[in-house]
Amino acid sequence: MLLSGFWACTKPPVMKPSAPKPLAGAVRFTLLAPGATQVFLVGSFNGWAKEATPMTILNGALWSVTVPLKVGEYPFMYVIDGKQWITPPQAEDFVTDGFGQTNGVVIVR
Repeated sequence: MLLSGFWACTKPPVMKPSAPKPLAGAVRFTLLAPGATQVFLVGSFNGWAKEATPMTILNGALWSVTVPLKVGEYPFMYVIDGKQWITPPQAEDFVTDGFGQTNGVVIVR
């Protein structure tokens, strides 16, 4: 079958990992985590609860979640497969947490 016209030329948008992206009243977080079976977003906005904010796999290794956040600064990390805490590779800023880890910081304006 030969497709022609608009639909034959369009491709789904390709998302890439990036710094947290502000949206209207929310922030989209993305993480490239090859081989992960679960990824969670943790931070001051969800009480650092490991399973409070699950991320969804989009394409093979890219995980994403959109979180409603008010104006402010929020430290955050990712948890892979329930045990590996990951410093965000792309964040607006970074802070040490007093436990030997470095947290990313997202700033909502």
